[in-house]
Amino acid sequence: MRSHPRTFLSLFWLFVTPVAFADMRDDSPVRFPKTGALSSKYPPDQPPMERVAPEPDYVIFNTPMRSLEQIKAIWRTMPKGRLKVDPTDWMHLERTRNLLTEGGDIHLLAMGDSIVNDSVRSGWDGLLQRAYPRARIKGTAYIRGGGGCQHFREEQRVARNVIPRKPDLVLLGGISQKDIESIREVIRQLREGLPEVEILLMTGAFGSADPRKPSELNHAPHSGTGQYGIDLRKLAGEERCAFLDMTTPWAEFLNSTGKHPHVYYRDAVHANERGEQILAGILVKYFHATSALK
Repeated sequence: MRSHPRTFLSLFWLFVTPVAFADMRDDSPVRFPKTGALSSKYPPDQPPMERVAPEPDYVIFNTPMRSLEQIKAIWRTMPKGRLKVDPTDWMHLERTRNLLTEGGDIHLLAMGDSIVNDSVRSGWDGLLQRAYPRARIKGTAYIRGGGGCQHFREEQRVARNVIPRKPDLVLLGGISQKDIESIREVIRQLREGLPEVEILLMTGAFGSADPRKPSELNHAPHSGTGQYGIDLRKLAGEERCAFLDMTTPWAEFLNSTGKHPHVYYRDAVHANERGEQILAGILVKYFHATSALK
């Protein structure tokens, strides 16, 4: 079997680099509040029509939360950068591809933590709709702050809150996944209730690790360039799921701009509206929808 070049580099850095995270605030041009986050210059202009809290700490809402006009306005403020994403070969997304390209109703449901929340708040599914006008795309987010599959697998949450909504594609991601086996269990529960559901496993994109330093990214517990990315890719192959490394294109885009990473953050961990659009661009390019970004 031919080894993946990124996998080799990840293993190399994993064993030769000590785990030592610097503080990105040391050379940051941005000063975050001691508590809370910086105010957004572009608050989402499409508030959810549906927003429910099935239990404390969990929320379910519909997307997209940004109009195409607002997305364009944000992109006009973005420093120029290179966004390269390895597109899916659709191996485990055949039904998704058919619904997008041939037309029909398709329901996308994203599950995860506040980082997944940043991703869906970007309005990426509106961009996807623009690229695939024959489809009728519905978006939903199921979010728990600091939440991973170790939470969603419990208390019949998948059966109660996901299965009745009948998503066609479930996106599992974020930086709060505790272990691979919890992700596997959520996959099992999804397929038990929805035999035809397709699943995309996404690595984290960012957090407190400095994207300018490969050693930090490789040791971040959520990273697609380190052991987590290796394990998640392996799980995707075993469970017939699609896989997306969001870490690499995120870091490559930021580094290509020559700007400090905090230009794209609203606090020390989370993306601002500019950072959200990088996440949107990664997802859109992954689904062969590059035209939507033009």
